[in-house]
Amino acid sequence: MARKNAADTAKEKAAKQKKIAIGLGVVLALAMAYAVHTMLGMGGGSSSSAPQPADTNATTTALTTPAPTATPSAVPAAPSLGSAAPTATTPAAATAQLVSAVPQSAGAGQLQSSSGSAPKTPKTPPAPPTPPAPPAPAPTSAVISVNGSSETVASGSNFPAANPVFELISLTATTAKISVVGGSYASGSATLTLKVNQSVTLVNTADGTRYTIVLLPQGTQPSSSGSSSAPPTDTTGSGTTTTP
Repeated sequence: MARKNAADTAKEKAAKQKKIAIGLGVVLALAMAYAVHTMLGMGGGSSSSAPQPADTNATTTALTTPAPTATPSAVPAAPSLGSAAPTATTPAAATAQLVSAVPQSAGAGQLQSSSGSAPKTPKTPPAPPTPPAPPAPAPTSAVISVNGSSETVASGSNFPAANPVFELISLTATTAKISVVGGSYASGSATLTLKVNQSVTLVNTADGTRYTIVLLPQGTQPSSSGSSSAPPTDTTGSGTTTTP
C-alpha cells in the first residue's frame, strides 16, 4: 500500500512538473515573440533571422522521468512579461539622441560663435589720402604786346618780330623776364620782370624810340601784325619807364 502511494505521488509530481514546464515554455515563447516584434519595428529586420522558441516537447520529455528517491524541490517562479520585454525606443528618439551627441561644426562660409564671445565684424580700412595735384608746368611761350601789337613769343627768342630789340629769358604763368639785345638797362640790371596786364615803357636814349610793353594773360590770341589797338590799362595805377 505504501509503494502505491509513492508511485502515485511520483506520477502526480511528474504531471505537475510537466504542466509547469509547458507553462514556462509558453511564457518564454511569448516573451521572445514580443522582443522579436519590437526589434523588427525598430530596425526593420527580417523575420527569418528572429530566434525560434524552444521545443517544448523536448523539455517535457526531459522532465517526465522523475527520480523516485529525489527530494521534491521548489518550483521556480515564472518570469513576468514586464521583466523580459526590452525597453522600446522609437527610431526618431534614437536619431535625436545621436544628433545631440555629435558636436556640430560650422560649414564653409559660416560663422560659429564660441562661448563667452561674439563674432566681430572686420573694420574697413580707411581710404588712402588723395595725393596733391602736381604743379602746373611752366609755360613755354607768352603773348607780349609791344606798342599795341601783340605776338606769341617763345621762351629764349627775340621780339618784336619786325625789330627784335628784346629777348624773352624766362616765363611763369603770370610773369616774364626780358632783357635788351646787345644792351642793358639804365639801372644796371640785366633783366626786367613783366607782370600780367601791367605796361612798362622803355625809351632808347640814342634815338628817343619808346617801347610800351605788356605781358598778356596765357591763352590770349595775338593781334595781327601792325595792329593799332591801344595797350591794356595799367591795373596797378602806375607804369614803369626805363631808359635803355
